Amino acid sequence: WLKIESPCSALRPRPTASRVGPAPAGAMAVAMHAAAEGQLGQSFDQHCDVANPIECSASLQTVDITVLPPDRSELAAEICQERGLQSRPMHRVGRRLLCKEGAEDGKLAKRPSGGASPLGFLWRLMPVLEVFPTMGWATARADIIAGLTVGVMVIPQSMSYASIAGLPYIYGMYSACVPTFIYAFFGQSRQLAVGPVAMVSLLVEAGLNGRLTEAECPASYDTGILRQDVHQSDLCQEQYADLAIMCAVLVGVFQILARLLKLGFLVSFLGHPVTSGFTSAAAIIIGTSQVKNIVGFKIERSEFFFITVKSFVENIRMTQPMTLGLGVAWIIFLIGSKRLARRGGRFTMVGPMGPLVGCVLGSLLLFAVAPLREEYNVNIVGEIKGGFIPVSVHKWNFGAVARVAPTALSATLIGYMESIAIGKNLAAKHNYELDAGQELLALGFSNLVGAMFSCYPVTGSFSRSAVNNATGALTQMSGLVTAVIMLCTLLFLTPMFYYLPSFVLAAIVISSVIPLVAYDEAIKLWRIKKQDFCLWVVAFLGTLAAGVLNGICLAVVLSLVIVIYESVRPQITILWRIPGTTIYRPLKQETNGAFIPSVFIARIGSSMYFANASFIKDMLMAYVDDLEEANKIEYIVLEMTPVVSVDSTAVHVLQDVVNAFRAKGVQVAFSMVGNRVEKTMRKANLRDFIGDQWFFPTVNEAVLFCLRHQKAKRVRYYSDNCDFSDGLAGGGHAVPDTPVKPGDEIGFSNDIHHACTAIFINLVKDVPMLLSAVGDVFRRNHITVRRAQVEAGDGDGENEGVKHTYFVRSVRHAGKLLDWELTALREELLAVVHANRGAASASASGRADGKSRTCEESVLRPALLQSAAAAASVLACGAEAFAVAQDLEAAQRSAYV
Repeated sequence: WLKIESPCSALRPRPTASRVGPAPAGAMAVAMHAAAEGQLGQSFDQHCDVANPIECSASLQTVDITVLPPDRSELAAEICQERGLQSRPMHRVGRRLLCKEGAEDGKLAKRPSGGASPLGFLWRLMPVLEVFPTMGWATARADIIAGLTVGVMVIPQSMSYASIAGLPYIYGMYSACVPTFIYAFFGQSRQLAVGPVAMVSLLVEAGLNGRLTEAECPASYDTGILRQDVHQSDLCQEQYADLAIMCAVLVGVFQILARLLKLGFLVSFLGHPVTSGFTSAAAIIIGTSQVKNIVGFKIERSEFFFITVKSFVENIRMTQPMTLGLGVAWIIFLIGSKRLARRGGRFTMVGPMGPLVGCVLGSLLLFAVAPLREEYNVNIVGEIKGGFIPVSVHKWNFGAVARVAPTALSATLIGYMESIAIGKNLAAKHNYELDAGQELLALGFSNLVGAMFSCYPVTGSFSRSAVNNATGALTQMSGLVTAVIMLCTLLFLTPMFYYLPSFVLAAIVISSVIPLVAYDEAIKLWRIKKQDFCLWVVAFLGTLAAGVLNGICLAVVLSLVIVIYESVRPQITILWRIPGTTIYRPLKQETNGAFIPSVFIARIGSSMYFANASFIKDMLMAYVDDLEEANKIEYIVLEMTPVVSVDSTAVHVLQDVVNAFRAKGVQVAFSMVGNRVEKTMRKANLRDFIGDQWFFPTVNEAVLFCLRHQKAKRVRYYSDNCDFSDGLAGGGHAVPDTPVKPGDEIGFSNDIHHACTAIFINLVKDVPMLLSAVGDVFRRNHITVRRAQVEAGDGDGENEGVKHTYFVRSVRHAGKLLDWELTALREELLAVVHANRGAASASASGRADGKSRTCEESVLRPALLQSAAAAASVLACGAEAFAVAQDLEAAQRSAYV
């Protein structure tokens, strides 16, 4: 047996398996024909140096498969089992109730030392305690610089985002101080900047406006009916702020409960196309809500995009040219500063400092040029009440929980999704782990404690986190520095914002949300998958038309519909066989396969449960009915690898499937059934009902059994009173172990190897000199062989077959063979096999007439060296394959020299 694994290994033919005793006829023929390997094309690897064949062949040594020591393997298995149990909380609860948990806990992987002590619990609860003891001066300096930068950046941003939420500017500054301080102690992310963000601010404004009762805000009602021409956030600012603070309380409670109940996985149900479309639409709504401060006239504020646009168009004649010009100039300045910062180097700080520089310049301009305020009506912020952050626990109104809960739930979902996405991205960049559950807890504490000090809901910020990371933040200490900067601003610097123009804050918001409009993502989805593009468009247009809260509901519903649809309609993959192999590939994936007569093979694409079991049954019945004329089905093989679990409904459906098909004379076999599925089948007595003989470890074994069973029926192996309709489940008979051999076959596959086309030739009986003829075919078709393998078949003596495997590439285009090349190659190979089969038969007939067999000596004919590759063609015959292989090796080495 010779196996040519690579071009350079042709220098040293070697046996792939050892046998005791003389080589069989097929193996001897393989060795005799191995000399023709030089005719298989230009197959030298680009990385091999043919000038030094010894070094080249040494680099191709085999790699041994090793295993872990038994103790380490056992420990690894226990760790995997523990992780599996942690992912199944209901299973763990059940084991605790049955008092089975303790016995197995002792065998699971050992936990970190000190984990059960109060100190260990405190360290897990506050990750920053592990960081501070290891900090050096270099780390502290980097965090101080990053914290100062983000602190300067968050001052104008917090004021802008508070206006989006319908709150006075000071509440945004409160929310940028306290939650940031709390997160620094409980959060795991070392670069995440927590505080007010545009998306959550928009959700707060859209959800809380109109939620004040008539007793809380009588000015917003007209004879008991809520007025639509005013906003409660403008008429009753204090009461509206109390409602926003209560929203922060519920957000914190929801996030802490989600951590305790391990519900963080629910955010995974929001698909990326849906959330991207929602975010893009929400960013446009945020931007249009600030246009009023750019054009200088009032625009009706609404969460509905078309209402805002309509109001803008109707009042466009009231535009203040001076305000418009200054606002556009500031937007251009902020966008330009961000683009300049992308160049890096000395321009890195330009982007983060842009908002503060814009505020300073705008304040100086409005302070120095009084006509801008008096004649051109450029709006300014005015007085902001500073001082210590007021305690607001006494303002918590639990009677408003029902009114605030929907908004709080939306803010919880979007806020966590935004924060965990940023945090995991930054953790991956800095090579540390981020526990999603701990992040939920940290955000929950940040919102809950923040609600005690007049804060509205917060989460992680994209822009500030990116700046924090870019300026060198290494630990959570940067968040503490940001909180201190914000506190100092509240205590001492609020009078400096009196002349701050409103158009500057609007420009900051607009420049911040422009990158959130992910139109490029829509284009990418169009190229990747049209269905995802449609989901993006539906979420985008739905949010613009129906509003933010309705938009997020639409996003959730769309995501759930996708999950349910994919779950209740699992993919049923049809498998067929690659000729010349025992490999079964999907019909859509492998275009050169062949079906087994009377056998239908299908792979069920997901777990089976009450919602999809009937669909699977209907699809299988439909396939069998459709194939009635083309390939009448007598056996069905179900490949169960993707099926990791079945419920009681699926068990009943499987039993119905087996019964229905047996009534039609069709037997059902199962292959590759997982451990969990098998346990469920045994408990439900389904395996006993089907019969153990219809369960197999591989698809190929199942197919072989079906063919034996079919053969036994057709030759009437059993007595006349033996009933085959029960699948031999209870008759006590066994299908004879009849050998099943494939015939002469030639198969192709462009899917098995990433760079080569695989060619398989299976012959019932070996044909002398076939390898040489195949090499001639490859050469004529401009095909190069990257790897060749010839194996003896399963027969004995002269009836022993042979299996050829080639991995080839086209010389014409340096890639896999195209369809037209495969068609031409198949025809030539079939002709070669038939021709050599006829020649071998004629030779055998001549020997039967008594002609003596002659033995010729091996002849070596060196070929020309082409493209730094030496090709040698050896015509050899002999009694011992190993001797011929040795002669070939010596001859080829001489040819290279």
